[in-house]
Amino acid sequence: MDYVFFSVGSFEQHGPHLPYETDSLIADAVAKKVAKKIKAKVGGSIDVGVSTEHMDFPGTKTLSVGEFKKKITKTLDETPSAFFVNAHGGNNRVLDELRVPHVNLTRFFKPYDHAGEIETSIMLYINPRLVKKEGIRKHKFSWPDKPGWRMKDYSESGVLGDPTKADEKKGREYLQILVDKTIDTIRDGSIL
Repeated sequence: MDYVFFSVGSFEQHGPHLPYETDSLIADAVAKKVAKKIKAKVGGSIDVGVSTEHMDFPGTKTLSVGEFKKKITKTLDETPSAFFVNAHGGNNRVLDELRVPHVNLTRFFKPYDHAGEIETSIMLYINPRLVKKEGIRKHKFSWPDKPGWRMKDYSESGVLGDPTKADEKKGREYLQILVDKTIDTIRDGSIL
């Protein structure tokens, strides 16, 4: 099938050093690289997702599960060949339930962090001017261990992981892994 790639992200806090649109920017970078490599088209993006776990942090925006489902189904109605490249964990369950062609990038690393080494490295590679380097520091956190969690219960700063280990070279490598795993997922047919 000739897919049209749509990036799916979020608009939520990413600690003191990354922009709110980090997930959307990462999804967009992966979608564009995958589309270029397999000679496909790029559609639009869904830049606000299901971010209820981050709503204790000012500036975060969220859609309800119902609103998010409507955005996805409307996109499919308008573009039946849509393939969603998702970089926000809060969207995973809905995309899985809808059984639409998609990949959840957050499942390609265990654990996938939040404004930690992985996301910070990728942002240093794809758009370093958006990274507030003075805000990069170690944070006290614990990994979420149950469904329905809230970020504030695991990290006061909203960071999961260690952004002090991030660098641009790692970002290039992490991004390439996401691109390669997305292409592998499409080729082996395990997109749902």
